[in-house]
Amino acid sequence: MDVKSAFLNGVISEEVFVKQPHGFEDLKHPDHVYKLNKSLYGLKQSPRAWYERLSNFLIENDFKRGQVDTTLFRRTLEKDILVVQIYVDDIIFGSTNASLCKEFSKLMQDEFEMSMMEELKFFLGIQINQCNDGVYVHQTKYTKELLKKFKPEDCKVMNTQCIQPAP
Repeated sequence: MDVKSAFLNGVISEEVFVKQPHGFEDLKHPDHVYKLNKSLYGLKQSPRAWYERLSNFLIENDFKRGQVDTTLFRRTLEKDILVVQIYVDDIIFGSTNASLCKEFSKLMQDEFEMSMMEELKFFLGIQINQCNDGVYVHQTKYTKELLKKFKPEDCKVMNTQCIQPAP
């Protein structure tokens, strides 16, 4: 899913003032500034404010934040697990139970304006193929782009040693 206008959902905790935007100046008070009540695109505080709002919302809804990757959240219900990965305004999620995915989608869309994407096929340069016999994660597209860019057919071939792991 993709969060629409994600940074506008953040609440800033400190006082932030901005000058009047070009085209929206008050001619009677040209030196006045605006005090922001909410986050705004372009503010250095915006990504942090958005992540804080989103993570607090998830934690309030029984998700546990990852200790190593703090953008990874999980929720366990009996024998099922729901995993949520955040990357700025993109959210990928999966579960051992399809109904948990539907429930999560509704929960998020009730709180934030979101658009649901189709089944995950590409994320952060990694390709994902979901089949009946499993999920395959690969970087074929990236590898082909590297080969095209660096033209290995123009390179000199070199042998390299391969060390076999001990049995």
